[in-house]
This record gives sequence, structure tokens and C-alpha cells, in this order.
Amino acid sequence: MKNVLEGKGRILLRKSGTEPLIRVMVECQDAELAQQCAEEIAEAVKKIN
Repeated sequence: MKNVLEGKGRILLRKSGTEPLIRVMVECQDAELAQQCAEEIAEAVKKIN
């Protein structure tokens, strides 16, 4: 994903402290690209769990 954002954004994954969730946050100048990356990461996390 780092290469997809081309150094113009950031990705953060963190475990929720209060719920059984992993939060996926993507920041990028291109909102559509950020959404696409977030969805792909969320699907990958679901497969692991």
C-alpha cells in the first residue's frame, strides 16, 4: 500500500481499546484512492481473523 500512495499519504492500523475491532485509517490527497486502500486493507484483516 505504501507504493500505491506514492509517499503522499499514510496508513494507520490499530486495535481498539474498548471494542473487538481493528481500526483502519488511510489519509491521502485522493479521497477515492484512500477509500480503495482502506477497503483492501480491511478485507485482508478480515481474512487473517
